[in-house]
Amino acid sequence: MALSIAQPLKNLLLATNLGLNKNHPLAGWNILTILYREGPTSGLPNTLDFLARRYNSDYLDTVNEETPISDDVLRKILVVLTEQAGLVEVNLRKVRRHMQSGKTITQQTALYRITSSGIEYLRMMQRVVDAESTVTANTLRIDEYCRLVQKLVARESDAATTQLYNDFADMLTAYEDVMKGMHKLDEDLDELANDLAFNHGGTAAGHLQTMLREKAVPAYQKLLGQAARIKGLTAVPDFAERVARSQQGSDDLDTASAVGDKAGMLLRFERTQAYVTRQLGQMNLSFTSSSQAIDNSLDSIYLLFQTILNAIKVLSQAFEHVRNQTIDVKALTAEIDQLLQHYDRLTVYQPILRHAPFDRDDVEDPNDLLDASGMDPVTYVAEKKTRKVYTAADNPELVATAAPTADRQAALAEFKQLVLRGPQHLVVDHDLEFATLAARDELVRLYSATNYHHYASFTIFGRAVRRVQQLSRPIPLRLHCRGEKYSDLPAGFEAWFE
Repeated sequence: MALSIAQPLKNLLLATNLGLNKNHPLAGWNILTILYREGPTSGLPNTLDFLARRYNSDYLDTVNEETPISDDVLRKILVVLTEQAGLVEVNLRKVRRHMQSGKTITQQTALYRITSSGIEYLRMMQRVVDAESTVTANTLRIDEYCRLVQKLVARESDAATTQLYNDFADMLTAYEDVMKGMHKLDEDLDELANDLAFNHGGTAAGHLQTMLREKAVPAYQKLLGQAARIKGLTAVPDFAERVARSQQGSDDLDTASAVGDKAGMLLRFERTQAYVTRQLGQMNLSFTSSSQAIDNSLDSIYLLFQTILNAIKVLSQAFEHVRNQTIDVKALTAEIDQLLQHYDRLTVYQPILRHAPFDRDDVEDPNDLLDASGMDPVTYVAEKKTRKVYTAADNPELVATAAPTADRQAALAEFKQLVLRGPQHLVVDHDLEFATLAARDELVRLYSATNYHHYASFTIFGRAVRRVQQLSRPIPLRLHCRGEKYSDLPAGFEAWFE
């Protein structure tokens, strides 16, 4: 059974369009879902045929009338997921295929599997949709973050088990939650403080100022107190190595450790060590007070505190404004009552219409409306406008040029010799040297057909084009025509003719 996509998540996925296909905008997400949820439990290898059948049977977007996906389109989407996004991994494996005759054959084919980045992408996109409920600022999370930092500094966990790695991961998660909550508080305070400053809400401003002084500022001071400990962890030479070793501790369930894959374990160790070093460097940058660190840090604690100080300042100004304003409510009420009793006899005079005295020379002050009734009328003089009629004699002289005629037969012969692999198949996978401009131009025009699905406008030397696609491994190629500079193609391609 296919998993249904909630409408907010669908809107986000359509905005990102993973897979870069306008006809199947949700294909990238559905392929990740199949590989994550159904691939290992189906008992079938995750080949291209399996993914296409599973997608067309259960994952088509029937609301938007999505058509069944073809193998060629699915292959291009998988190229984006593997090579560009890194969310899927492809490997050549031997699989058993059951033929219609009942026989079983062994065949080598490409198998697809979701990577750790793909798993995190599936979880992360859902968290983005639910961010309005999950991103919060609270003091208990800050206390938990401070406790984990102190535990790492005290070396309470060793690297024999995964406890040290788990503590470090929990500390990073708590740090990210705290910073996201502080940024949300930063944005909310800026908007709320400006609103209170203009509306002068005395009671609301008092509650907000109390919350800032009693909760926000002490919480900020707790965060700032961890700066020295973070710098200390960054200075420990073997801390990243110990965390990476702890990830592969005695209770680790990674398959590389189970089968003794030394190369895989070493690669995982080096990636984790670089990850720990990078994360500690970013955290250290957030707690550094230099101007360069503040400009280059995504979560500078000093910029956040500046918003808190500005909010307290704005609220103080609102208090002063409310305190200085004194209104006699009784006298104001009596005046309003008197106006309401005589509102039907009130006369509202119409403003005097503005005149145009700027072109009158006999007026001393043209802005004085008291003299408007005695001013002379404005006199406008019509100007004659001549229209010039152009004739053939006004046309510029043309230079006689003789357009060169291309030798189509020589270009066709060179085209066949260089790129044709068969009567109906063309392959461009290496640099080419041309002697005729027409052959070079036709080949470049044919490459532009890789971005289209209809090829009626790309006929080559009278031959109708059936299909054009880029090579699976795009490598830039160079084309050269004698007497000209080199031209570049972004990638090789192949084409089939009718």
